[in-house]
Amino acid sequence: MVAFGLEITPRPDLPAIVARWQREITAQELKDGYFAVLDAADEHHCWRWLLDLRRREELTSPELDAWLETDFFVKLPHRYTEPVRLAFLVSPLRALQARAASSVATISSNQRPNQGYYTALFTDEAAAYQWLAQ
Repeated sequence: MVAFGLEITPRPDLPAIVARWQREITAQELKDGYFAVLDAADEHHCWRWLLDLRRREELTSPELDAWLETDFFVKLPHRYTEPVRLAFLVSPLRALQARAASSVATISSNQRPNQGYYTALFTDEAAAYQWLAQ
């Protein structure tokens, strides 16, 4: 499925949902894309997600950060048999930049299994899949 600048591929062999942004996107496309990933995960009963951000720039704003916290992440607790595992895949340069203030760095540093999710930041896809399999 390709929409919102995003390609979503269920990978039952892993098992995981792989979502790859293919281009620069708007804030609304980001929101729509996250809900499309959630829909695919629901369809496949999959709580392991690889979100590949390497082809798009970071979208960050207080409004988007608030949206993630109040509209998206609140939908995750008890949705699946396990907490959602979100692996964010970024380029090495972006990972260095992410150590500074960025929404991905903030999200990936907040481990909240009691709120229904774990997150981590990766530059290596194989390492991300290993983490997702835990």
